[in-house]
Amino acid sequence: EEWQLCLSPSCARIMRSCATSPGSFHRDSCQRGWRLLYILAAYYKCSEVLRPFLLVFLQDASRHPELPFHGIAKACEQNLRKTLQFGGRSIFPSSMELKAMVAGRSAKRQLFLLPGGIERHLKIKTCSVALDVIQELCCEMGLQNPEALEEYMLFVVTDRGEGLQEDAMLMRT
Repeated sequence: EEWQLCLSPSCARIMRSCATSPGSFHRDSCQRGWRLLYILAAYYKCSEVLRPFLLVFLQDASRHPELPFHGIAKACEQNLRKTLQFGGRSIFPSSMELKAMVAGRSAKRQLFLLPGGIERHLKIKTCSVALDVIQELCCEMGLQNPEALEEYMLFVVTDRGEGLQEDAMLMRT
């Protein structure tokens, strides 16, 4: 699609802006740049040319806790890795979710109903996939081997009760 041609140069500009705006005057602008990069990393794989530079940029920024935006840099890197692995989110965020992301809130507590009527709330992030939830629940039950993960599946409670693939992004449902 045509709009994707603009994304790599846009990402490069955001990276440059975030890397060269350490002063307090530019802190707000830099923070908005990081948040925009966070959103883009959840939806867009980026070009093969930009990918290694973007990954190194994010790794460098997240590796040093003394840097001002290391936390969001780590979250951007995690989003990008999930997007590369699972394909990214296919449905754009609602206006309410987008406002929350722009404000720096990128997770929600989601209710999961377990057999036996047990309710469990888990934190779901922008790029959480069904496999993440299955892994967390298995870990809590003391099931660590990979074969155990294959025994479980998530279902979306709707009129139809649809099963989710392990690579399904939870915020798209």
